[in-house]
Amino acid sequence: MEKFRTVLDFCLSHQKVLGYSAVSLLTAGSERLFSVVVFQCPCNAWNMLYGSVFLLVPALILFLLGYLLNVRTWRLFTGCCAPGRCCCLIHRRRCWRYFRVLWLVTVSAAVAPLTWIAVALLGANFYECAASGSSLLQRHLCQGRGTQCHEQVSRIPCGGTLPQEAQTFVSLRAQSQVWSLPSFDLSYWL
Repeated sequence: MEKFRTVLDFCLSHQKVLGYSAVSLLTAGSERLFSVVVFQCPCNAWNMLYGSVFLLVPALILFLLGYLLNVRTWRLFTGCCAPGRCCCLIHRRRCWRYFRVLWLVTVSAAVAPLTWIAVALLGANFYECAASGSSLLQRHLCQGRGTQCHEQVSRIPCGGTLPQEAQTFVSLRAQSQVWSLPSFDLSYWL
């Protein structure tokens, strides 16, 4: 019984960290499952849109869910101008408190989306698909090579290869993993 009490005390004293860790683990697992089961890069002109949607839309949905499922959000928005109370715009101190709570809710809601983006960038599937469809990258790599080169760039995520001269410029997987570092850095400070 004493060990159970110790574990319970530990869980209660570290509730916020354990909650964020659980959300991050569930999000990372969901992203990997989503990436393996659902995602299939079209390897054509739709790459940019398709990869971007799979990278950003789930993060946006997770962010909105983070707001909607947070109890503080509902308390903040339903109690701001309740009947019989002065509106927050009248009292600066109260208004500052609302902005502070809104900031804390935003930081809390950002854990899952930042985890999604960081794990997705580390896996590099979404980024590789989106970047290979980028007209900017295609123009840069295929300067003076014709439309066949543009099609070859679009096929990179599907195992396609580029002419030898252009391969030295492309390492989309490495670029994606470098971009994931700021996401992990931000989630560390939350």
